[in-house]
Amino acid sequence: MRNRILIIASTILSILLIITVSLLIHRARKQQSVSYVYGKRHDSPMSSSSSSSATTFFVSTTPADTSSSIITSTSTATTTTTTTTTTTTSASKPSLKICPTATWSKKGITVAGGTDSGSGLNQLTIPVDMFVDSEDAIYIADSFNHRIVKWNPGAREGIVVAGDTSGNRTHELNYVTGLFVDSEESIYVADNHNHRVQKFKKDSKHATTLIGEYGPGSGINQINNCWGLYVDKQFNIYVSEHSNHRITKWSPGAKIGQRVAFVAKPLGIHVDESNDDVYVASYSGNCVYRYDKDRKPVQRIGEKVLDSPYDFAFLPGFDSNNRDIIIADSEHHRVVKMNLDKPDLVTIIAGITNQGGSSAEEFNEPRRVRFDSKGNLLVLDSNNNRVQKFLIENNKCDS
Repeated sequence: MRNRILIIASTILSILLIITVSLLIHRARKQQSVSYVYGKRHDSPMSSSSSSSATTFFVSTTPADTSSSIITSTSTATTTTTTTTTTTTSASKPSLKICPTATWSKKGITVAGGTDSGSGLNQLTIPVDMFVDSEDAIYIADSFNHRIVKWNPGAREGIVVAGDTSGNRTHELNYVTGLFVDSEESIYVADNHNHRVQKFKKDSKHATTLIGEYGPGSGINQINNCWGLYVDKQFNIYVSEHSNHRITKWSPGAKIGQRVAFVAKPLGIHVDESNDDVYVASYSGNCVYRYDKDRKPVQRIGEKVLDSPYDFAFLPGFDSNNRDIIIADSEHHRVVKMNLDKPDLVTIIAGITNQGGSSAEEFNEPRRVRFDSKGNLLVLDSNNNRVQKFLIENNKCDS
C-alpha cells in the first residue's frame, strides 16, 4: 500500500513539473513577442543623392503591431482593443477646384492675432496649428496659452473653445501642438506635454482622453510629443509622434495604436482617403513623404529644396490631373507649391526666401497652410503670432 502511494505521488509530481516547464516556455515566447523591436535605421533609403544627413525610419504595418510593447498601469493588466463603427463623416469644405495656374496676392492680410504676444482674446503666443472649417472659421492651437481659440470670419478677437489654463485635468491643456475638427464640431487636441489626445465635444469645456491613458513612452499604447493629427471619415485618428519618429493610427475606441510608418521628426500629416495614401512632413528629413496603401514609402517631395517643412495642404481639386501641394517651408520663411510629378521643382507662393520678417510680404517660420472656401490661402505665421490671408487672384483654368 505504501509503495502504491509513493508511485501515485511521484506521478503527480512529474505531471506538475511538466506543466511548470510548459508554462515557463510559453511565458518566455510571449515576452520575446512583447519585446518586438520597432524597426531598423536606414540612412536616406530612398535617394543616395539627398543633401540631407537626417536619419529616416521606415516600416510597414504588420500584424505584430498589436503584440508590440504595451505599457499598463499595473504589471498584470491586460489591454484590449475595442472598435466601433460610424457613418458620420469628418469636416469638409464645399467642392472647390483651384487650377494649377492659380496665383495669390503677395501681401498677406492679418485675420487673427498680429498684435504683441499675450493671452488676450485678440492675441496669440506661438500658435503652431490651425484648422479651417466649412464656414471659414479658423481654429488655432495657441500653444503657449494652452488653449484652442476660434476666430470667426471678420472677427477682431477669438473665442476660447478648449483649455485656457495649464494642467492635466479634463478642462485643462498643457502646450497644445495639434488639432482637428470633425463635422459635429468636436475638437481633437494634441495635448503635448500631457502626451495625450483630448476630444472636446461641441460647447463642452471638458474633454475625454482618447489616446494617452498610460503616460508618455514608446509603447504601442502610448504617444510621445504629438505634432500632427488627422481624423478620417471613419473617425480613425492618425497621430504624428515627433519624439517616437512614427505615425500611429488609432481606431475609434482603441487602446492600442497601429504603426503606419517611421519618419524622422514627423509633423503635419494628411491622408488621401481616395486611395489611403499617407503624406507626412518630415522636419529633419527636409521633405514630405508619401506612403502608399501598403504603407511602403514611395516618394520624397522636395528633399533638395525644402528646409524643415512643418506642414502642407493639397490644392483644392487635387486629382490625377492636378497633383499640386502647398508647403510651409518654415526655415526658408516661405510658402511654396510643388507637384508630385515634379518633386524637385518649386514655385514660391508667398514669403521671401531666407528672409524672416514681420511685414505683409514676410513670414517668421510659417508652420501651417490651409485654404478657405473661396480658395484664399491662410498661413499660420507662428513667430509673428498671426494668421495671414493671401487672396486668390487668378483661378481661370485653361481648359
